[in-house]
Amino acid sequence: MAQRRISIDDTALLHSFLDGAGDSPKTFRYFDARPFDVLKNHLSTWLWIDGGSPVAYGHLDVEDGIVWLGIAVQQKHWGKGFGAWMMKLLLDSARACGVQRIKLSVDNDNASAIALYTRYGFVLDLRNERNSFYTCDLSPKREAVMSSLAFMGMGVEEMIKIADREFMALEFSSGMPFHDSMEHIFHEAPMRRFAHNYFPAPKVPFVLNLGSTNEENRRRSIDHCVRGIAMSHAVGAPFFSAHSGFCVDPKPSELGRKLEQIQHIDREANWSHFIASVCEVLSLTRDFPTGFLLENNVLAQVNRYADGTNPLLCVEASEQLRLISEVKDPRVGLLFDTAHMKVSAKTLGFDLASSTLELLPHVRCVHHSDNDGLVDDNRPFDAGYWFLPFMDHAKHAVHVLETKKCSAAELRRMGSLLFNAVSSS
Repeated sequence: MAQRRISIDDTALLHSFLDGAGDSPKTFRYFDARPFDVLKNHLSTWLWIDGGSPVAYGHLDVEDGIVWLGIAVQQKHWGKGFGAWMMKLLLDSARACGVQRIKLSVDNDNASAIALYTRYGFVLDLRNERNSFYTCDLSPKREAVMSSLAFMGMGVEEMIKIADREFMALEFSSGMPFHDSMEHIFHEAPMRRFAHNYFPAPKVPFVLNLGSTNEENRRRSIDHCVRGIAMSHAVGAPFFSAHSGFCVDPKPSELGRKLEQIQHIDREANWSHFIASVCEVLSLTRDFPTGFLLENNVLAQVNRYADGTNPLLCVEASEQLRLISEVKDPRVGLLFDTAHMKVSAKTLGFDLASSTLELLPHVRCVHHSDNDGLVDDNRPFDAGYWFLPFMDHAKHAVHVLETKKCSAAELRRMGSLLFNAVSSS
């Protein structure tokens, strides 16, 4: 059995599903008055394949800003669990696209479908003589995720033990050492978890650079991100996140420090490689209902060239929005690092507040830490933290505390600060 994301190019498979649907179209009437071209408007469209043949269908359709879920199982396969598998796939796919709310309609006499929908969290909104309308809220939990950065210096087993004891969700991130069993450890960890950037650490360190003009570096970066998305899917995480590319190829020892300056930068060449790499990652993971988030880079003054050249991609809002515009895939979103943005704004002189508001509609995860505006050193934050006034605009996102070497009590204090800043409306 396998899931397959389909597009308008897969109409033969869709015909095959409908031809063998039996009585399913009596309750799933979506294609009665719609051509297959409607697939172009879907956030995602899926078939469940069993024995080489499609047995279940599902979609997320957008109409007037509302996401509608549709699902059907061939009659001869009713009662085998395919509807539940498709429902989970659709909900995972919606979370991967940053969808907060899904609606559906169902015939009032379709008791088995209604039982499935309510089991997966759909709540009745409205009932008329023939149909009922249900809504499912997919908003992220109102709790902060703890970055492994907070447990620097600990072994991974001890880190997991503490997070589990404190009921903390955990982001496995950069800075963790190479371990042959790290992927297995990640899969088996008992808490809700996310994978970020250099996790799992490669045996031979390298700088992840999807914008590299060095083909070997670019291929390693693509392969690492594909592996990260596969791992994230395996544990039910809605996304894998990685930092955006560079116009240079730093050495691992240079990360977080002054980068070696090169004589000439062809920004558009690196940008072209970056977009091509992101698109290839998405193509290679098309059958995973998992998002791919790109993190804004941090430009400290020490890495700005004397002539003003910025050697990093996606530092300013304009390039982050350009990424979203050019890739045009709903699985792609932004990871907004508040500390990176604070330093970059001071270095380049752009307005921090207006840039933040411009980006937040596309942000699906926020990394929280503070600094002096000069160096990104992942300090804890207090009630004067600059991002707190923006929390109402970011309550749709996953929030990660990316502060170094903090106690569980300190992490809980910062988590409370974040969510106390969100209005109850």
